[in-house]
Amino acid sequence: ELRTPLTVIKGTLEVLIRKQRDSKEYEEKVNFCIAEVDHLNRLVDQLLLMARSENKNDNIKYESVYLNALILDVLTLNSEKINHKKINMKFEAEADYYIHSDNYLVLTILRNIISNAIKYTSEAGEISISLTRQEDQIRCTVTDNGIGIDQEDLETIFNPFYRSKSSEHPEIKGTGLGLSIVKRIADLLSITFKVNSDKGKGTTVILDFKQPMKTLS
Repeated sequence: ELRTPLTVIKGTLEVLIRKQRDSKEYEEKVNFCIAEVDHLNRLVDQLLLMARSENKNDNIKYESVYLNALILDVLTLNSEKINHKKINMKFEAEADYYIHSDNYLVLTILRNIISNAIKYTSEAGEISISLTRQEDQIRCTVTDNGIGIDQEDLETIFNPFYRSKSSEHPEIKGTGLGLSIVKRIADLLSITFKVNSDKGKGTTVILDFKQPMKTLS
């Protein structure tokens, strides 16, 4: 996974310096290399995060985490992509919800899940996010009407570097680490994590937070 983008960057630069080229071609190839470096950076960040999750409870920093605000932060970070794809984004919360957990790790889970929903939702599609109380836990549900996942792939989507039918959608980029990281962190923080999906209809991700919580009206 690390060698492939490095090989692509090296090959592109070697071809580029073999002869004089016009400024447009230089700009095109340089931008291509920058995109590959960005991919490498994301991959390294995710690998480091996976390494952190292997250290179990040593790296968990428990504090009060305001779920409503985290979701809004993620939506703000992705606002350009949402607007570009003209996605109808809905966020509903019955109240203000707090949990006692690791703010950074919970944010990482939400960023991965919501960015996946945006990535796999078609232009002018719809994504719904909700926060509700389910007895002694808080449930976060993220539903999209995107391309969906084959039923046979649902058992393997949590494997590192696995990307469901990636060859069918080469325009959708990724490392195949996002859901694996989400699953590891969810297990670490005792969060129940479920994925339901129908190919061609969309995907629903459910997170149940079972730690001690309080709800503010």
